[in-house]
Amino acid sequence: MNDSFNADEDCPTPKAKIVGKYEKAHARSIVGVWSFRFGGFVGVMTIGHDAAKLWMLMDGPDDHVECDEKMVLDTWRSAVQSVEVTRDGNYAVIIEMNSIVHEIRMINSVDTTNHDFGYLEAVHVTIDPDKTNYVTSAYSGHLAKVTAFQEIEERKEAYPNVKSISCLKYSRDSKYLAIGQLDGAIEMLSTDTFKSFHKYEVHSMRIRKIEFLPNEPKFLSACDDRLIKLHSLVDFNEVDATRSTKALRVYSAHDAPVTGLTINEKSGGTHFASSSSSAQISALSFSPTGRHLISGGDDCILHVYSIPPTGDESPDPTDVQDSVLEEQDQEQQMTAESPYYRQGEEEPRSTDGQYQEPQSAEEEHYQPEQQYQEYRPYAEPRTPPQEDEDLGDFVYGQSESADQQYQQHTYEPTAGYQPHEYDPQA
Repeated sequence: MNDSFNADEDCPTPKAKIVGKYEKAHARSIVGVWSFRFGGFVGVMTIGHDAAKLWMLMDGPDDHVECDEKMVLDTWRSAVQSVEVTRDGNYAVIIEMNSIVHEIRMINSVDTTNHDFGYLEAVHVTIDPDKTNYVTSAYSGHLAKVTAFQEIEERKEAYPNVKSISCLKYSRDSKYLAIGQLDGAIEMLSTDTFKSFHKYEVHSMRIRKIEFLPNEPKFLSACDDRLIKLHSLVDFNEVDATRSTKALRVYSAHDAPVTGLTINEKSGGTHFASSSSSAQISALSFSPTGRHLISGGDDCILHVYSIPPTGDESPDPTDVQDSVLEEQDQEQQMTAESPYYRQGEEEPRSTDGQYQEPQSAEEEHYQPEQQYQEYRPYAEPRTPPQEDEDLGDFVYGQSESADQQYQQHTYEPTAGYQPHEYDPQA
């Protein structure tokens, strides 16, 4: 994972802008967005508290992206409490607040069905990557594996802490079931037995999202404590092998609970996007091309952002020197005028206009602080994202400080008030 969106010192804000916008995409809040390949187009499924819809993204003039609503897939009356859609967009499971389970399948046609397992007998849901079953949690005290498109519970296992569950997530290889809890713990179960494999006690508040990386045995967790943490499925270096109390890496960029988390599949798992409740964005999804990021939230607006191209993994520090030498060879072949020549650039100068000696190749290209983030568990989170018409939730600016707020609300004495000087003889 890296922070390349914010790594450019010459550009303190990420290079992202809104290129598509669809207002009133839903009648009620959008709680889920998934993007996938749909024929020769980019398809998007949005889940709101009112319905599920299918959209198409089409390129327009001047890098603009048009959102075309194709059809309403299914509707419901009560709000949605849990939802998941497979990465290819072919299968979706939605659970209403009244525990009615809706299933949507898109292959050659759109098929829908719903089941009623009883009140609070289906609360959270996650879909097996092979799309043959899904797992739900029930307040009666068990986890249930249900066959897709059949009201058949393949197996039911007791789970004592079922009322503390905040989210469920299958691993990409279907070997593990991650259970996020309200107290900040994450319990990893083996799907074969539904028995505990490992427990991660690394957060202090409710777990909102869990996402597994595509190419590594690792996963990310997003929490109400405003942090996102990276964990391992295999490397347990503690004395107690049954639990972990430290994360591999910590990301702090929000001032409110993290509500959205998604991984860019095109980058091979090296880039992810997140959002918090401060910006009212609850759903995020990268397009399958890796060129766009789609978001939805409480304002019922569907936004499409243009993002920097990705696809390469974070560079290995041991390989940087070789790549720098290759760049130097290419530059020497392209230039014949000056050893400091760069196409489209001037000779290096400092801010006062004086000539400045150019950096060496290693100093110029190898900047580890831009690639690796130091773990500081007690560090204050960065300033909150500002609402910006062009950059939306990607912009991190300077928030109003406490001093500025104090200056705006200075104390003014009431009329008739006279200050009293200190009289030591009084």
